[in-house]
Amino acid sequence: MSESNRNSANDDNNNINNTDVEKPRRRKRNPVGHFPRELLKFVKNDSYSLLIKGNPGTGKTTLALTLLDNLNDDSNYFYISTRLSLKQLLLYYPWVEKFFSKDENKSGYRFEDARLDEPESLFERITNQLMDVKSPVIIIDTWDTIASFMDRESRLNNERVLQIWRERAGAKLIFLSETFDLGILDSIVDGVITLNNSISESTNNRLMTINKLRGLPIRCSSYSYSLYEGVFYTSDLVRDLNLFSSFEKIKPFHERSNLSTEGSKQSKARKVDKFELRELFMKNSFIIIFVENEISNELLISLLLKPLCFWMDKTDHKMMLNNFGLGFRYSCARILNYHLSKDKVTNKLITQEIDFSSSYGIHRDQSDMENFHGRENGIVFEKIKQLSVNSKTSNDPKLYNSLPKQDETKILNILNAANLWSLIENESILKILQDNFAKNVIIVNNSKQNLNHQLMVKGIIVKMNLVGKNVLIRLLDDDITLFETIVERSQLFVEWRPVL
Repeated sequence: MSESNRNSANDDNNNINNTDVEKPRRRKRNPVGHFPRELLKFVKNDSYSLLIKGNPGTGKTTLALTLLDNLNDDSNYFYISTRLSLKQLLLYYPWVEKFFSKDENKSGYRFEDARLDEPESLFERITNQLMDVKSPVIIIDTWDTIASFMDRESRLNNERVLQIWRERAGAKLIFLSETFDLGILDSIVDGVITLNNSISESTNNRLMTINKLRGLPIRCSSYSYSLYEGVFYTSDLVRDLNLFSSFEKIKPFHERSNLSTEGSKQSKARKVDKFELRELFMKNSFIIIFVENEISNELLISLLLKPLCFWMDKTDHKMMLNNFGLGFRYSCARILNYHLSKDKVTNKLITQEIDFSSSYGIHRDQSDMENFHGRENGIVFEKIKQLSVNSKTSNDPKLYNSLPKQDETKILNILNAANLWSLIENESILKILQDNFAKNVIIVNNSKQNLNHQLMVKGIIVKMNLVGKNVLIRLLDDDITLFETIVERSQLFVEWRPVL
C-alpha cells in the first residue's frame, strides 16, 4: 500500500470511528422496491457474498441500491463506485439521499468515488473496510474495473482472499459485473443473480434469474422486473396475486376510514404518467380485455379490483355482469361486499342481464318476471336498437322506463364474449353498445383472438398474459404499454406497475 493511500485509508477510518460525527441515527423503515421472499431472506443474513450480473442498462445499480434499502442496517455500509459520482448518483436515484448526511464532508465513508483510483488502491480500500470496520455492507460497482487490471492468477487469488476476510468480518459483500466469464467468482460467492433485458414491440422485457442462493430453497427462479422511478420491483407470483386467499383475514376495507381507492400520495415523477389504474374504466366506452385461459376468474377479478371499486364507489355508478356464470357473479359480489359493504353492492350490482342468445334482450330478476307474461318477460333487443336512435322516444313506456337513462345513472357493463364474438364484432351492435347507457368492458378468454378493426378504433385493448409464474399486462392505448403486477402493501389491491 502506498503511503498516500495508507494516509487516505486512515483518514477514512478515523471518520468512521468518530462516533460524535458519524454515528448514524436509526431510521423508521419503509423500504422501497419489491423482491421475492427468498431473496429478501438471503440479503438479511449476517454475512454473505452476492454477485449481480447483467449487460449495461439491465438495472444492476438499481437492484443493488434497492437491496441496500431493504437490509434494515443503519450503519457501516459502503458503496464503492467506479462509474458514478455522488452527484450523479443522487441525480439518477434521488430517493437514496436518505442514506447520506446533509454535510457532504461526512458522506465519504458511505459513498466512495473510486473513478480515478488505481486498481491496487481500490482493492486496498475494500480490504481496509473488511479489516477495520465491524460487519460492513460493501457494494462494488463494478468488480470488472478491478478485475480487468489483474492477470487471471492474481484475480482468482484476490477473490478468494476477499471471501475469507468477508467471513471473518461478518460482512455483506455485493459484486456488480458486466462480465459473464468470471471463472471462480461464480462458484465461491453465496448468491448469483442475472439480469436480462430484451426489446420486443418497442417495449422492455426484463427478466431476473436467481441462479443461486446458498442455503435457501428457490421457489421460483425467474421474475419479471421493472426499474420504475429508479427503484427495483419484481412481479409477484400468480398465487400471491389472487386476493381471495387473503382479503377476509384483514379488517373489512369499508370499515377502515383511513384507507381509500385513491391510493397513496403520488410522487412528482409519477404525476407525469398518463396511466391511472383506478380510472381504467373511465377512459373509454369500450375496453376489450384478452385473458389467457390459465387465468382464473378469481385472479381476473383481483387484477381488476382497484378500478372496479373506484367505479362502484361513485354515488351514481352501477354495474351489470352479462353472460357470466353464477360463480363469477358470486365471486365478484363477495369481494366487493368486503370493500364497499353488502348494502352498497346490493344496490349497485344490477341483477338484470342482456340475453344475446334470444329475441328478448334483457332478462329480469325473479320478482320482476312475476309481473309479466309470455314475451313480455324480457326486453326485445331490437327495441333497444330503436331506442338508441332516439333515446327520448316513449312509444313503449314499459320498455322505456325499464332502461337506465344516461342523465340518471352510469352503468359499467362487463360482458363475457364467450360464444358471442361474431355478434360483438358486428358494427351495428357495437354502435348500440357504444351509444346506449353503458361503458362496456368485454372479457375475451382467448389472447390469440383476432381483433375487428372497429374494435381497435373504438376501444382500449388490454392483454393479460402469463409469463412463467408472473402475470404481465399489455395496454394498447397508452405511452406505457407493459405492466407487471404486484400486490400493494395494504394487501387489498393489485397494482399495475410500468415495466420501464
